[in-house]
Amino acid sequence: MRTEIKSLALTTIIIIILGGCNPNSTSKHTAPQKDTATAQKKATPYSFQDSIALLQLTKKLYQWNQIDDNDDYFSPLQKDKSDTVYFGLDMKLHQQKLKKLRISGLFSETFISNYNKIAMAIDEKMKDSTLQWKIGELPPFGNDANLWCNCQDVPDDFLGKLYIMHLKEEKDGIFYNCAWGDGMVYNLKAVKVNNQWKISKMEGFDYNSLAGTFQKQNDFTGKWANKMVTLNIGETSLAFEYHGQCVYFYPVKKISDTEFEMIWARDADCKFDNGTKETFGLTAVPKLGKPFAKFTIKNGVLYAEYYYAEWVKRYTAQVQNNVFTPEYSRKNE
Repeated sequence: MRTEIKSLALTTIIIIILGGCNPNSTSKHTAPQKDTATAQKKATPYSFQDSIALLQLTKKLYQWNQIDDNDDYFSPLQKDKSDTVYFGLDMKLHQQKLKKLRISGLFSETFISNYNKIAMAIDEKMKDSTLQWKIGELPPFGNDANLWCNCQDVPDDFLGKLYIMHLKEEKDGIFYNCAWGDGMVYNLKAVKVNNQWKISKMEGFDYNSLAGTFQKQNDFTGKWANKMVTLNIGETSLAFEYHGQCVYFYPVKKISDTEFEMIWARDADCKFDNGTKETFGLTAVPKLGKPFAKFTIKNGVLYAEYYYAEWVKRYTAQVQNNVFTPEYSRKNE
């Protein structure tokens, strides 16, 4: 009996000693909790207070935007009453706009500098006639939407519906989306300046994206049209679009920014034959892989010089009028 008691006591002492000699024994359960907390902190580097502050900033932005003419941007200047095209941007109004942006306290200097950069580019292109903004028409840049929201208008009480989502920390601020529930989602970025959040980027005022929409008068790329077809022209290809349901594709050989050759081909996505296989009894007909026409821009008009003039004449008379025409006009999207 004494032997059993001694054995039991010895076993108890050994267990206590082994447990006490391992200082990390209790941390096996707490360590994963600490690691999880660290991971969460890394995944969400901004605080709950930051997200509230960004929501408030965004609401203040659009509240400011709805006052007076704050939703305007890049106002054009009509130099003479008889002009049909704006001369450039109204620099006096532009400077007033920059001042308003600063006074609002909502925008970082990065945003204001970028806004000014866009205005200077538009003004330069308008003054050298690269961009032609016709009086009374939409500007030759953008997507016909309000750059402040990429929308046509805002719903009633949209400030009460506005929310932000998808916050993501980036090197120089926090990127996020705002929306108000009607399918509109808009990208913004904010940065802290003197411990205060300010707007540093807005989707509608991205310089590269906006510059990419410039409808340049001395650049043949873009859409051109006559009464029958639309020519959707890129750097390497041209699409003849018939009423949106039939498209014929042709390679393009660029000569300069204002000139290119159209190469004959039979690549199509169409439910009907456009008749371009017809020879009309001629020997001089368009040949696959060979230049068919040269297009040149002059004074905002795209002129066509057809290398197979007689074939074009008979095609126009016997198959379809107003396809291969001498000129095409810029089609604003």
